[in-house]
Amino acid sequence: MSAILEVEHSIAERRGGKVAQSEQAREVARRLGLVSHPTLDQLAEAVALFAPLGWAMCGRWHMEGTLRVLRQAGNGATDDELDEAITDVWNNENATLLKHAAAPMRRWSNSHYPFKQLVWDRVSFIEKAIEHHFAGAYEASTPIILAQIDGMSRDLTGQSFFSKGSNDPYLDDETIAGMETNLPVVRALFSEDVRPTGDYGKVSRHGVLHGRDLGYATRVNSTKTIVLVAALAEYLPKIADNAGAQLRRQYEDGVVGSTELDELGRLVDERQVPELLNFAYDFDTEYLNAVLLNPAPFNARRQLAAVAHKHGLDPEAFTLDEDQTGWRWHYTIPAGQTLGYAARPSTSSERRHPDVWRWDDPATPGTFPWNDSTGWRSDDDFPRSPNWEPRLVI
Repeated sequence: MSAILEVEHSIAERRGGKVAQSEQAREVARRLGLVSHPTLDQLAEAVALFAPLGWAMCGRWHMEGTLRVLRQAGNGATDDELDEAITDVWNNENATLLKHAAAPMRRWSNSHYPFKQLVWDRVSFIEKAIEHHFAGAYEASTPIILAQIDGMSRDLTGQSFFSKGSNDPYLDDETIAGMETNLPVVRALFSEDVRPTGDYGKVSRHGVLHGRDLGYATRVNSTKTIVLVAALAEYLPKIADNAGAQLRRQYEDGVVGSTELDELGRLVDERQVPELLNFAYDFDTEYLNAVLLNPAPFNARRQLAAVAHKHGLDPEAFTLDEDQTGWRWHYTIPAGQTLGYAARPSTSSERRHPDVWRWDDPATPGTFPWNDSTGWRSDDDFPRSPNWEPRLVI
């Protein structure tokens, strides 16, 4: 029997049954986008073996370290020994990913900036907790992260990750994290009730945050909570994007027809403004690439249509004009304000980026700014016009 088969057979004995990897391995392969891979069976076994110990698998696990721990399992390592071995992998070979477990969350939900700000604030707490972890302050890192997972899951799914409700919010058909043998299994361990008070050393949110478990502050438990963050960061992006989009729709419904301005002079009724600013950035990037990186004629009309569709805007709602010098476009948002943009190759001796002007007025521009700059504002002047100033997340 080969070494790998011996490991698989031993792992099967640990699980109390015959090795049944093929179907789960195919599922792992499909979710990873792989046709075949020599380690797929082992990854399937890792999900089945590690999740009951409280380790949430995802695509960010260290491959060689994972296989090394599986070999230890095949050689009869105890659960406690496996916990220590996995913890060593994450804190050594995979330490960089552990430190940045929450970073992917900063890409979530770009449609509604107040909600995105809440996500960033939550990530800041998690990142501070991870700093505590690497400083050895597990009594601080573990409860901070558990609290943030609790709040985040309530915001996105309507129920706490640590509740005993339906597992449906933690199942999908695409990610390793969303397999039925993964997050739902891990969730049961993190959701375990702990009574009475004792020195258990569990990873239970109830035991930690309700003061029932006085032995929770270990490197193993702290690492498990951070690894859970990494798995949720893989699983939750679409849910977070949908939640942000719903909040955005609610906000827009509440500001229709408002003539109020915010503290920077921007329209409170900013329907389509975020999409338009993202459109302008991408359209300008395409022009910059054409001018500086791949000198070629810039097909402004074709690029406008492609970028507008990308951001859910109607290309026919734009007015686009070109001359021998450059191009300009303008677009009237639902609140009645017209935003416009014009660019030409740089005439500056101090920068290579094209000359750029912006329009922000109820009226529409009548010509190019290099012919008549009235109403236009150059990007060389700062700050820009109010409605061109994006909502920032810090």
